Amino acid sequence: MARTPEFDRDAVLTSAMDAFWEHGYDGASMADLLAATGLSRSSLYAGFGGKHDLFLASYDCYRQQQAVGLRDALDGHASPHGIRVFFEQIVDGASDPRQQFGCMSTNQAAERGARDEAVRARVDEDFQQLEDAFAAHLREGRSAGTVPVDVDVDAAAGALVTAFSGFQLTVRAGLDRTRLHRALDHLFAPLIAR
Repeated sequence: MARTPEFDRDAVLTSAMDAFWEHGYDGASMADLLAATGLSRSSLYAGFGGKHDLFLASYDCYRQQQAVGLRDALDGHASPHGIRVFFEQIVDGASDPRQQFGCMSTNQAAERGARDEAVRARVDEDFQQLEDAFAAHLREGRSAGTVPVDVDVDAAAGALVTAFSGFQLTVRAGLDRTRLHRALDHLFAPLIAR
C-alpha cells in the first residue's frame, strides 16, 4: 500500500490558491504549481489526484477566506455601509494585495464556468451567498432606518452582485481608482436614507 506524502495541506492549498488566483486555471502550468507548492509531481498526484482536484481544493480554500472577509465587513458596519466597505476593499485592495488579481470566483465564471460543472456550481453558490448576505444586510438597514423603506432589497442585492463582478474585473484591468470610487458613490446613493 502506497503511503500518502507528508506535507502541510493548508500551506500547500494557500500556495496553490495564489498561483491559480494570479494565473487562472489554464494559465497555471504544472511547473508553476510545483514551484509554488514545493511538492514533487508524485506528491501532488498522491496528495490531491491531479491539477483539477488541487484547483478545486485551493478554490474552496479561497472561497472560505472570502466568506470570512464578507462577514467581517457586513457585521462590522451598519447597513448599507458594510456593503460599501466590502466594495471599497475591492477597489483599494487594502485587505489583501492579491485583490489586484480580481475575484477568483468572477475569474473562474469567465474562464471555466461554461465548461466545468464543478466550477460552475461553486460560482453559482458564491454569487447566491453574496446576494443573500447583501439582502440581509439591506433588510437590517431598512429596519434601522438607514436604508430607505421603498428599496427592493432583493433587486438591489442582485444588482450589487452584478456590480461586484464588474468592479472585480475593472480592478484587475487597472482602471483608475478615482473613477471606481465615483461609481461607488453613484451605486450606493439610492441605498442611503436621507
